[in-house]
Amino acid sequence: MTILITGATGFVMSALARYLAEHGHHVIAADLKPPGAALRAYLSGLPGAVDVRQVDVTDRAAVRALVSEARAEGVVHGAAITAIPPETERARFVETVQVNVVGTLNVLDAVRDAGARRTVVVSSGSIYGTRADFSPVTEEDAAQPQGVYPITKWAAEALARRYAAVHGLDLAVVRLASPFGPFERDTGSRPLLSAIHDWVVAAVRGEVLHVGGSPTTLRDPVYVADAASGIASVLLTECLPHDVYNVGWGRAATAEATLAALARVVPGVRIERAPDEPSRWPSLTRGPLSSDRLRRDLGWTPAYDLDSGLATYIAWLRTQAGS
Repeated sequence: MTILITGATGFVMSALARYLAEHGHHVIAADLKPPGAALRAYLSGLPGAVDVRQVDVTDRAAVRALVSEARAEGVVHGAAITAIPPETERARFVETVQVNVVGTLNVLDAVRDAGARRTVVVSSGSIYGTRADFSPVTEEDAAQPQGVYPITKWAAEALARRYAAVHGLDLAVVRLASPFGPFERDTGSRPLLSAIHDWVVAAVRGEVLHVGGSPTTLRDPVYVADAASGIASVLLTECLPHDVYNVGWGRAATAEATLAALARVVPGVRIERAPDEPSRWPSLTRGPLSSDRLRRDLGWTPAYDLDSGLATYIAWLRTQAGS
């Protein structure tokens, strides 16, 4: 298949582009900024070709031209401004709405005219918000978004589903847990990086990990290759029983458990704890995303747990350091 991905130089979407190209698909990787040399190498030499295009999803005419030219059988819309800390939310509030909401509608409007077998809109587990019950969160649980990022993701997916219903599009939404892995960086649209990224980079460099906050705070990690394979499963399957799927490991992990796993992969890693300082591991205010629907409907299972994901990520970082 020919597959168009927006936001393709970003963290999760670049992993998806590689996954699809590894499986022989022709990927048109579109983003506001071109990929750097390392990402181009990551997406090269694969069974399927990856062609890079530049587009601003808030530019309706440019999006229409790209979608028309691509003639893609599948579209994954992942372009977004993500993980917004308070100071960035204040500074980029309107821009975030334009990219995350209007950009989504621009893509769908172009797809309606150009045609595609299926479109997948990438959303976030953050739309579920805060809840007292820390049991796994299913797709049937109510959305309770708080903050501009989850609110715009919820608005975008709700409008996308309505747009698809009105115009007869084959559309699905995927809600991602907290990914970690290669190419997590700030490209201008991801101002807040994960604690796992900071800890792993420090460990590979032999630096002391400075860890603030409580060791019992929870996160919802998923290795980025699993996020990619989950999205691909939703995109490529012939018939979808549902139009919304969570994609995650299915388990929460404390900061302490994650650091213990990192120490198993990097023996001798030095950790300096500062429980009275703010944490770089923001506490999960709900249970982990349940991926049971994805498992039941499509037979998808994550290939990585926390240890194997960290080990694979660290091995990749070491190749980058040596290149």
